[in-house]
Amino acid sequence: MLRFPARLVLAVVLCSIPKELPAEPAWCYTNQPDALFCNDFDRMCVEPPPEPERCDPPPDTNIKAPELVPDLWRPYDPCGWAPGLHDVYCASYPYCAKIGSQDGGNHLGNGTATLTSYIRSHFGDAYSAVLPSDLTPLTFEFSMTGRTLNKIRYANMYMEIGYGRTQPMTAGVACPTNWTISPDCVPCGDDSGNTGYWPIICRQRSTPQRPMPAACPNIDTAPIIPAIAAGVLAHLDNNPCHCGEVDEHWPHADHLAFFDGRQWHILKRGLFPDPGGDEPAPGDFGLVGGDMQHRVRLTIQSTTVTVELRTDVLSRCEIPLAYVGPFNSLLMGFQTPCQLKPGTWECNGAIDCNGPCGADRVCCLRGAPGGGTVTVDDVAVRGGQGYAAPGACCFPDTSCVEALRGDCLLLGGQPADGGTACENTACCPPLPADHDMDTDVDLQDFGWFQTCFTGQRNPITDVPCTCADFDHDNDVDADDLVRFLGCMQGPQVLADPTCAD
Repeated sequence: MLRFPARLVLAVVLCSIPKELPAEPAWCYTNQPDALFCNDFDRMCVEPPPEPERCDPPPDTNIKAPELVPDLWRPYDPCGWAPGLHDVYCASYPYCAKIGSQDGGNHLGNGTATLTSYIRSHFGDAYSAVLPSDLTPLTFEFSMTGRTLNKIRYANMYMEIGYGRTQPMTAGVACPTNWTISPDCVPCGDDSGNTGYWPIICRQRSTPQRPMPAACPNIDTAPIIPAIAAGVLAHLDNNPCHCGEVDEHWPHADHLAFFDGRQWHILKRGLFPDPGGDEPAPGDFGLVGGDMQHRVRLTIQSTTVTVELRTDVLSRCEIPLAYVGPFNSLLMGFQTPCQLKPGTWECNGAIDCNGPCGADRVCCLRGAPGGGTVTVDDVAVRGGQGYAAPGACCFPDTSCVEALRGDCLLLGGQPADGGTACENTACCPPLPADHDMDTDVDLQDFGWFQTCFTGQRNPITDVPCTCADFDHDNDVDADDLVRFLGCMQGPQVLADPTCAD
């Protein structure tokens, strides 16, 4: 009998692996040994997980796993299909995740993972989120494939890294996929067997070439969501009817989509600048049919992100971010959306899903015909720094800036507690008695010490005078004077760095 720890399984685990498949090291173990979080789905059926590992249950056995717990992928399937484990079309075998995005109204579920425990393990118990900066970028990457034929063009699936966005996540304003309804596409020749109405995601910018429906509000008024994301979204197609264009009168996507915290961008070469890199990037962010792997990498800095898509070619661009905060959660799939009230970012609140685009309740959007399923593999987060509130950062020259702890250390400073400010933090010289930092302790320094003298039990009121409190009892008294005089050797005499200890 096989036993499975709850934290290492997906909602439905299909452990039927070809017997001829060779054992190999897990992708995470080989390629991401220092990652903050890495999930290649290869250890899902192994306890304890050997390295290299392989799930090898009895043949032709479907093993249903217990419900997930919040420290790995937690399924949410209001429409009937949450992510599950799969053993074909994987970037690294034996396993990957399969995410449904088919036509039918019950295939747009999702799974979420919280990163908090991994962050604490990696950075320390004081930290519950990770923050990118220009000095310490955060990298989020994954691989996806549309499986057979050209199905990826009709899929609705994205990968998100966010802050505090774990399940249950009900439909609401903080959803990047809230939508309005399209015109009726039936007159254009829709023969899909479905209604001719399609959802159009509103969080995208209207242009003369791509005007948005009048029911979608102005994108500049959209509230910022604490997340960024990338993936394939056929429902971004704001001309889903394609009248007179193609035989497929339903939504499709030809390029990678990226969400910056406020809006989705359908990426194409030249839309944003290429920041350059180790190799040329001639690609157009195009989606490729068949079993082609689409490797997506987001390199997140303080205010920008470099988006890379690798298929048979490399595509790359740098995009300004609307959301620039910390991260501690992941989502794969399609977040529960709502239909918006016309002209606003508010949900209409109506449970009326028997009309256009309806299923049996407001959250259940149908996918586009031919959407199939998308497999996801090799999800990794690395870099960044543990997030705590910025605080004072003191440098050896006694200057002070307010910075995150990680940035302070990288810049050569000494961080104070989070939440402190330079105005109430004393940045002392390396030898506190040498106030003018000329390598000796003489009358010039003694003059400064006198101005700080408070006497016993009289608290210090001048923040810089904290540096004269050698015994750290919140006053400058005779005990501190004794230590100062022990350092005072006169001008041009090199001071002993331990004299005030």
